Amino acid sequence: MTLAKCPVGQGPGLHNHLATFETFTVLEGEFLIKWNDDGSEELVLKKHDTISIPPGVCRSFTNIGKEEGLLQVIISGGVHDMNDISFTPFAASQMEKIELNLSKKFEDVGFKFNAGV
Repeated sequence: MTLAKCPVGQGPGLHNHLATFETFTVLEGEFLIKWNDDGSEELVLKKHDTISIPPGVCRSFTNIGKEEGLLQVIISGGVHDMNDISFTPFAASQMEKIELNLSKKFEDVGFKFNAGV
């Protein structure tokens, strides 16, 4: 279990977990949860709302509230380590808009960008 403290407009890009479920519960704020390879499905979660995403399904979350948000994240099943997480190629392209070669820095520490491929 982890608590994700997110400033307004922040959260991880589309990624999947190959062998683990990820369950999100909003403790403070409002979050946009997207899923599928292209993020085509989405749902807004408010305080105490919960969603669980199964292994292999791409997902992202973004704080869309007006203040810092707090999300409880429970990762269960399988083994959760760097080998279980993969971002989408789209997430890599979004990172490049933030900083040139940022996705390469993530790859250098073990992240992959082949989710949904």
